[in-house]
Amino acid sequence: MSKTKKHIIIITVSAVLSVLLISSVFSVMKFGPINCFSSFPAFFRVACGSEDVIAVDGDRVLMCSPTDSAEKLISYMESTGAVHNADEDLGGRLSFTKDSETFEMALRVNGNYALLTRV
Repeated sequence: MSKTKKHIIIITVSAVLSVLLISSVFSVMKFGPINCFSSFPAFFRVACGSEDVIAVDGDRVLMCSPTDSAEKLISYMESTGAVHNADEDLGGRLSFTKDSETFEMALRVNGNYALLTRV
């Protein structure tokens, strides 16, 4: 193998690893999970409007379009068997009970998506 081929391979591998590292850091900062292969496709499906609510990291991190995001979250959680506790909601935190466990989902909305994180 010539030196130029080795340099090209090293540069290509370095570039791919750099992109994966930057994508993972961006995914953690913006969406929560370190797995950029679950968060970026979910983001693009929300941006295209193909789905209402998308699970990014199980039921721990959800993503939906910013329009009527609280109603979409409530509808999605009720479809999974959770009950919305409207009296216990606090601003951007919606309270739910599922299998005798009470938990909250924090709602963060920007112009492109709504991110719903289990607290």
